[in-house]
Amino acid sequence: MTDAAPAEKQQEKVVPPPAPRTAVLVFHGIGDQRPMETMLGVVDAVLGEPDEPGAIGRWIKPYVGKDGFFDLKSVSTKAVGDEGRRYDFFELYWADQMSGTRLVAVLLWLCDLAKRDRKSLPPDAMWIWYAIVGLMTGAMMAAVHLVWVIGLNLTATSPEVLQQRAMAAAEPVAAAFLALGLVAATVVWLCLGKGRRAALAVFLVFAVLAFIGYWNGIALLTLIPVLAGLFIFLGPRAAIGGMAVVAAVALVIVLWGPFLALAFGIRSATGSLTDVQAAFDLVFLTVTFKAAAPWLLGFLALFLALAAVFLVPYVGDCARYLRDAPDNIEARNRIRQLGLEVLADLHKRQSGGRPRYDRIVVVSHSLGTVIAYDVLRAFFVKQISSLQLTDRMIETFRPIDQMPDGTLRPTSFRLVEQDGGPNWAPVEGPVAGTALAYQAGVRWAFATFCQEQQGHFDNGLVASPWRISDFVTMGSPLTHAALLMTEDGSRDSLAKKVDLREFPVAPPAHSQGEMGRVLFGSDGTDDRRSPARRPRLQHSAMFALTCWTNLYFSQRFVVKGDFIGGPISDRLSPGTVNVPLLTTLLGGYFNHTHYWQREPEGKAATEHVRALALATLGASAFRRVRAERSTLASQPPP
Repeated sequence: MTDAAPAEKQQEKVVPPPAPRTAVLVFHGIGDQRPMETMLGVVDAVLGEPDEPGAIGRWIKPYVGKDGFFDLKSVSTKAVGDEGRRYDFFELYWADQMSGTRLVAVLLWLCDLAKRDRKSLPPDAMWIWYAIVGLMTGAMMAAVHLVWVIGLNLTATSPEVLQQRAMAAAEPVAAAFLALGLVAATVVWLCLGKGRRAALAVFLVFAVLAFIGYWNGIALLTLIPVLAGLFIFLGPRAAIGGMAVVAAVALVIVLWGPFLALAFGIRSATGSLTDVQAAFDLVFLTVTFKAAAPWLLGFLALFLALAAVFLVPYVGDCARYLRDAPDNIEARNRIRQLGLEVLADLHKRQSGGRPRYDRIVVVSHSLGTVIAYDVLRAFFVKQISSLQLTDRMIETFRPIDQMPDGTLRPTSFRLVEQDGGPNWAPVEGPVAGTALAYQAGVRWAFATFCQEQQGHFDNGLVASPWRISDFVTMGSPLTHAALLMTEDGSRDSLAKKVDLREFPVAPPAHSQGEMGRVLFGSDGTDDRRSPARRPRLQHSAMFALTCWTNLYFSQRFVVKGDFIGGPISDRLSPGTVNVPLLTTLLGGYFNHTHYWQREPEGKAATEHVRALALATLGASAFRRVRAERSTLASQPPP
């Protein structure tokens, strides 16, 4: 009896292992975001709305991280299913770091985009590029014209006097431009080595200026400053495109007689060739065209209103984050550092001496997908910098490491009911050889990695240093990565950055001189200087451990679906599961913020909401959550 008592006491002290938990970290998108707005939308999409029958129970509590940001809160759920897994949702709120954006920063970013290769845009979205450069060209022409009008009034100079002087100097001006054109073309061809086509294009520009100076020289007062500004800020292609757009719009107005007579007072407009002079004055806004003043004031007022309502609040975040100007670097670093701190905090948390979270999912929307991508690739480098791989882990990576180029067949995926639950399925062909087959190998590698690799945290926790199993993107601008994240906007430049492993992709890219995708060292590269070195993880091997699922509403002509989002390039990242979606919300137009919103008639059956839940939870967890919700819905109300 005396020996049994201590044993019973010892048995009573045994603490059961903590219930498994999954952390979901949400990165919100652009716009006038409020704390928790996006996160609560994702929570309702995954768990059901709180007042919905069968919704998973949850609590909202303050999330007091390192800096004690009390405006942020986390959402924790009750235990789900027989496994007893709980889900904790957090939001990385970064909108406060981007406050105070100025219009000039947005305009400079748009000018940078205009200089880049527009061919990376979808063909049916090309009109948005012309609309932007046309709008900026019109604004510049309006500003220059108003400066001339104000200057002439202040100096009491008559436009008619300027017109007479321009007519008197027409021939010398035309000859001077032709001579300058010949000199410029020669310099471009012989000195700069740009070739005959470039030289001919330069000469044609000067020839056009010579013709305009001979025919109506006063137009050069507006045209030359505008062209100079366009070539400097937008580049040659955008300058020519913008002038073509403005000219086309002006000609339509001129040839529309009744409208022109009503709006501008040009009574002679009949739609005939006699209106060429009126069209010329309107296109180039010559100072003799007095009817332009009220139109220009209205245009500038409309432009400024558009800038205040849309450009600065929404496009401003993109301009600040994606343009690597000195004024933007500090704000970008603060956001990324915040993301690193939150991920480190989630990895260090423990319950009963064990990791609190055995799986972390990063869900992001809009510009938040780019921010999350940057944070993840920086965090991966930080976590694996001193990691030593075990033999089992090295062998687990072999199939991905030695995967030949062209192994994965490009295709998109759709949501289907399969094997008693929801899952992804290729739109065309079998699963074998697609991104789904690749992700199956990644999940096996992730499970093995979490079992084998142990890192020592500063709070005494010993656990896997990388527990981010999934990266989910919604409406991601990364579909336009070539345009947004390279200097010239070309797909070739983006491919070079991927080859140099600046941008991680799925599967990890081969680099020149290396045999493997994932490992480097004695078995991963031909490094003769350290033949005895054990293989280690490449700094860009993030998607050998993390699955990337990309959701987007298919767009048409910019207005249909979601133009900001789209598929991730299957040429550079064929291991990404791209899921095109459809919705009836707003008739299927302008759906960028609808990924977690339910259709009124569909509620729980809304396909894009189910797709978000599947991407966030995974197939097996989604089935458990759905079964739990069915059980709760069948119970009588308390």
